[in-house]
Amino acid sequence: MKALVEMSETATAVTLAVLNERLDTIEGKLDQFHTEYHRRADDLELRMRLVERWMYTVPASIITAIASIVYTITHTT
Repeated sequence: MKALVEMSETATAVTLAVLNERLDTIEGKLDQFHTEYHRRADDLELRMRLVERWMYTVPASIITAIASIVYTITHTT
């Protein structure tokens, strides 16, 4: 009976060790995923800000160019 209990405890210890190893692997993969997600989110935010900056500066530059053309035409004629 004592041998059976020792085998059961050994089997339990081995099972727990295997599960712990698998959990460590899963934890590592989740950490990588989390890091990659934040890197991509930061990159996406940067790209969106660049597009927004371009969207707001292009109309202003077009208006400035048109105003400059009108000013040049009215003052040279």
